[in-house]
Amino acid sequence: MVKTNSNLNLFYPQWQGGGPDKSTYHGAYELRKFYCKDTPFVEVDVSTADIGIIKNDIYCYDQILKQMKSARRIIEAAKPSRIFTIGGGCDAGILPISYLSRLLEGKLTLIWLDAHGDLNTPESSPSGHFYGMPVRTLLGDGERGILELLYSELEPDQIVLGGLRDLDPAEVEFIKTHQLSVCKVEDLKNDPGLLLEAVKGKGNKHVYIHLDLDVLDPDEFPYLPMPVPGGLSKSTLLCLIESLSNAFVLNGLGIYEYSPSGKADLNLLKQLFDIGIGL
Repeated sequence: MVKTNSNLNLFYPQWQGGGPDKSTYHGAYELRKFYCKDTPFVEVDVSTADIGIIKNDIYCYDQILKQMKSARRIIEAAKPSRIFTIGGGCDAGILPISYLSRLLEGKLTLIWLDAHGDLNTPESSPSGHFYGMPVRTLLGDGERGILELLYSELEPDQIVLGGLRDLDPAEVEFIKTHQLSVCKVEDLKNDPGLLLEAVKGKGNKHVYIHLDLDVLDPDEFPYLPMPVPGGLSKSTLLCLIESLSNAFVLNGLGIYEYSPSGKADLNLLKQLFDIGIGL
């Protein structure tokens, strides 16, 4: 793939990965309205129809596949070297990450900040909800039609997981078997520098930060569809992202899993969007 020097701001409010709850769809629109209304974004057309059909063990499979094809066309047309994505659910990050890893010939580290592992397959998922499958999909395990849309598959040593605290048994076993790098919440609270060291250990100068906002403690940031107690503080999260963006080449940032708050003045989000828009 020809390397380019351009940015893509991608608006991808895909909600179907989370089941019938449309809060992440409306949350994505609120983020765009309040925090980047003067910034141009290319939008993936996302259906709001309530078609809750399970196919290939994935809820709303047909809609998700169609929307992924649309996102792929947008990325191919833009040929960016940096991508800032507003989701939607975590699954909206799959194609941007897969694309950038291919562009950089695998010399990209994915930093997955999330309360959940997102390491299920359609077969292992208790719910069939696709937002619990993106990391495993990126590793090349999943439904064939979706895998065929990937630009590349990642290797386990390209990934650092941070903030996990709500895992299914199959995810725990996968992490152990494949020796995925994990930075636990308690450790990051005590020493945020552990994440930086874990990423440095991968040996890549390029990074993509995937931010599921439920990595935060819901007592500090309650605007989440799937809150999990005991997360990171807002100050620790900002410290982590700023240190990573200073130490590495930030080729991508994705912000996902936000429920509408009705507030246009959340300082954390302002700072995060300044980083994303400034890629």
